[in-house]
Amino acid sequence: MTLPVAAAGTPALWYLSRGSGAVSLILLSTAVVLGVVDQRRWRSVRWPRFTLHALHRWVSLFAVAFLTVHILSAVLDSFAPVRLLDALLPFAGSYRPLWLGLGALAFDILLAVTITSLLRKRIGQRTWRAVHWLSYAAWPVAVVHGLGTGSDVRAGWLLAITAACATAVWIAVFVRAIGAPEGLRLASLGALAAVPLAVVVWLPQGPLAKGWARRAGTPARLLLTRDVTARRAPARQPAFAAPFSAYLGGTVQQTNDPSSGSATVDLAMRLSGGARGAAEVVLRGTPLPSGGVSVQSSRVTIGPLSDPTRYRGTVVQLEGTRLVANVHSGGGSSLRVDFRLALEGGRVEGTVSAVRG
Repeated sequence: MTLPVAAAGTPALWYLSRGSGAVSLILLSTAVVLGVVDQRRWRSVRWPRFTLHALHRWVSLFAVAFLTVHILSAVLDSFAPVRLLDALLPFAGSYRPLWLGLGALAFDILLAVTITSLLRKRIGQRTWRAVHWLSYAAWPVAVVHGLGTGSDVRAGWLLAITAACATAVWIAVFVRAIGAPEGLRLASLGALAAVPLAVVVWLPQGPLAKGWARRAGTPARLLLTRDVTARRAPARQPAFAAPFSAYLGGTVQQTNDPSSGSATVDLAMRLSGGARGAAEVVLRGTPLPSGGVSVQSSRVTIGPLSDPTRYRGTVVQLEGTRLVANVHSGGGSSLRVDFRLALEGGRVEGTVSAVRG
């Protein structure tokens, strides 16, 4: 029996990409607000204008730095097929091409602004100012990118951060628009009213709607290979009771031992949907050149969260990434468990079903 396991990749990169993306949004929003304030020539006794200008510049540089971390961690994490070229060339990727392309476009704009700011004395004030105005366009593009492709868009914390950043920028632009010439003022106020309304209308039908991952352009191989209908158990039935079908997700790690020529694959998973619990599959064997393992022995445990090793057994059938195991409890009951997995980098997702043995 053989099990293919994708090479390297770690959940740490996944979380780093998400966290650095959120920090980048905060820093970029702060830079926009400071830029608007700086343009109005605001100053005080405690905050002279050169201090405000320096703060704006450093916050902008930090935003670009965190964006770089965000991009590199997304590229290095093999869960999603994001290439370095996709992060620089807009709309060239296969993973959510439109929404990832907007992120690449925002990064390219900020990169151009950063480079021209460093070369400001050489290229002249007029050229620098023309390019610098693009930074205001990068912010809404980056926000739409985050809403369209972000994995946490439904999470309350991310929506709260996005709303807070949008509110701060909206207020800053509103104050700036009030002091603009009449024609520009009317156009700016119209945009300030229309854009938030458009986002509020779009979100429930887009990123917050069911099935958005598929419609956004996520490759089919990254979606679950089998749809599972969750079964509602009676109130008196325990949270973990066969027969059931459930979703699962977790991590996969492969450890090679050069001294013995063996390898161990450990899949640690949580169950949700039709049952709540935990499962672990440990496979030992000979590593294959393709990165998989020729399985020689196995250990499977599954159970509720309060007793995750209630059932123990071994794999009896392995076809690609489908595993079938027979497991038994100390009380004498047994289950036949069917895992259907999708492995990518250091993550595993899929479905599991169990019937009484």
